[in-house]
Amino acid sequence: MINQNTIVISVITFLAVVGAIEGLYLLYRSMNVGRTHAVGKRLRNFSASGMSNEEAMSLLRKRMLSDVPVINRLLSAFPRSHSMDRMLVQSGIDLTVSRYILIQMSLALLLFLLLYFALDMFWFVSLPIALLAGFYLPYGFIIGKTRERANAVSNQLPDALDYLARSLRAGNPFSAGLKQASIEMNDPIATEFATTFEELNFGVAIEDALDHLSQRTSSDEMRYFITAVLIQKSTGGNLAEVMNRLSAVMRARSRTLREIRVLAAEMKLSANVLMGLPFVVAGALLVLNPGYLSILVETSLGFMVIGVQLLLMITGYIIIQRMVNFRV
Repeated sequence: MINQNTIVISVITFLAVVGAIEGLYLLYRSMNVGRTHAVGKRLRNFSASGMSNEEAMSLLRKRMLSDVPVINRLLSAFPRSHSMDRMLVQSGIDLTVSRYILIQMSLALLLFLLLYFALDMFWFVSLPIALLAGFYLPYGFIIGKTRERANAVSNQLPDALDYLARSLRAGNPFSAGLKQASIEMNDPIATEFATTFEELNFGVAIEDALDHLSQRTSSDEMRYFITAVLIQKSTGGNLAEVMNRLSAVMRARSRTLREIRVLAAEMKLSANVLMGLPFVVAGALLVLNPGYLSILVETSLGFMVIGVQLLLMITGYIIIQRMVNFRV
């Protein structure tokens, strides 16, 4: 009769072989990706935007989700594939959905091997920990990069609005202002404006192009700008004056947000101290009395206690961070 360890090892071996084949294939394909890197990045932006043209979407799916046809078909049938693709584009990381999933699986597999074989933990304890850490650590990194890029777009947008206002006063159309702003401004807003300009040139309606811009940036300030442009398009008025006033409001909002962050810095520091205090105490005990904590690393119950403690600490840290992050 096949025992549970044999089944677990067989599953791990299968996943390792699949991951190795996928990694080698992607490495082979990446050797010739220099000629198509710029095109691929542009296609990823359009794919994440969710363009409504069916033929364009078919082409973008084949290019975007995976370079491997079989995996591409599987990802195309997965409902959340394009949501993951949009998340990667919002983060500004040049990564396809298949490679992102491969990173998650590889990290989960390595953590499981470390916990199961190196630390001799039970498989029903090490497997959930490895899966959670392997899948959520890359996700947390991507979310952090997305937030960082959205903040960069928000910081650049007031200057971009002033530039667009000057362009409109000079007699240029809105699309030409976007094109010039994409040349004069720095990334990431330059890339986003260039993509929007190209969508307009391809015949996408301005409402759809601006909606795609909002989805790619995930910035509140960008949504305010898009709402103002669409309202002005429907009701008429001086768009240049609207942009100047909107940029002034955004700068005032940014100043208020910085003041709130200063006031909340004490609570964040307290959270960091509370997170680091157990590790400091554990380190002091290891120095003063090395055998006091040995039971935590010599028994399976000790590893479970450590895992539960880490989980509770992370949960408390997340709750504190949500308490001190205010919306303005």
